[in-house]
Amino acid sequence: MRHEKLLGILLAVIFVGALAHLARAQEGQKKLLVAHAGLISTHSSIWLAEDQGFFKKHGLDVTSVFTGSGSVTSQALVAGEAKLASTSVGPTAGAVGAGADLVIVAGLIHILPYQFWVLPQVRQAADLKGKRVAISTFGSGSHLAAEVALKHLGLDPARDKIVIIQVGQQPERVAALVTGRIDATALDPGFAHAAKEKGLTMMLDMTKMDIPYANTVIVASRRFLRENPQIVDSLLKGTIDGLAFLPNPANERAVKSVLARRLRLTTPESIQGMYDATLEIHAKTKVPYAPLAGVQNMIDALLRINPRMAKLKAADLVDNSFVERLEKSGYVQEAMKRSY
Repeated sequence: MRHEKLLGILLAVIFVGALAHLARAQEGQKKLLVAHAGLISTHSSIWLAEDQGFFKKHGLDVTSVFTGSGSVTSQALVAGEAKLASTSVGPTAGAVGAGADLVIVAGLIHILPYQFWVLPQVRQAADLKGKRVAISTFGSGSHLAAEVALKHLGLDPARDKIVIIQVGQQPERVAALVTGRIDATALDPGFAHAAKEKGLTMMLDMTKMDIPYANTVIVASRRFLRENPQIVDSLLKGTIDGLAFLPNPANERAVKSVLARRLRLTTPESIQGMYDATLEIHAKTKVPYAPLAGVQNMIDALLRINPRMAKLKAADLVDNSFVERLEKSGYVQEAMKRSY
């Protein structure tokens, strides 16, 4: 636990330092800092737009920064240190419930892109009673996925004495599961190969659920939207270009390179598995709206841990007007047709 706290402090110090440096750059060179909350492939369109020069094509010099958690990302947005973010609905809703003036302007992933992995001795849902389930941080996408998985399996953390603990990003959670420190966790499907190779068992594939979700979203403060609509428009155009670039077979090598570097993948098998999973979880995102039903389902799933969200409605969190204008202008359809 002490090690985890020290690691959290170190991440915060590194992030604050990066923010300070980039804030100075923004003033002098009009650069844009975009935060992303996790080491997960749902941020791929942002990474590709940055690496392939799509943001620069639209007049933005974007630097994406990994924050370590959704709560830190929300704090950075509230403080104005980051102008936009690719993050989860949970931390955004939690911040708004606490009074933050944040708003979702796009939805990049229209499913819940997680699988629920357990130790091999966990053969049925009842075996998880009294056990430990790992997440990255409280209120994060992995936390929400764990809550959804447990509910789907007929389990209630309070009633069934299931302990939900913060362990870190996906590689750390896989390691904790392998060593028996935890009994279950939610993972991006791209980590399925590594998990299976280590003898773990997938108990539930949430990507196959026929329930609307909005997992990864683009978020900004309402003030930033009012004062900088052109920047938001340009950021979304670059992101849409990234979404269009991703599924084109001709771009496979470039996409794999970005995934391997960003997610610290080292073997051909892990890179191929992540690539295949990334294409699959993005497949339903034809137009990057933030679906209201999907956002509401995310809010509802977190009510057990944050009752303050009970008063929140998806419509209070979402402004799809920017994506709507881009779709009506034909930009989205043309980008998808080009596939870069």
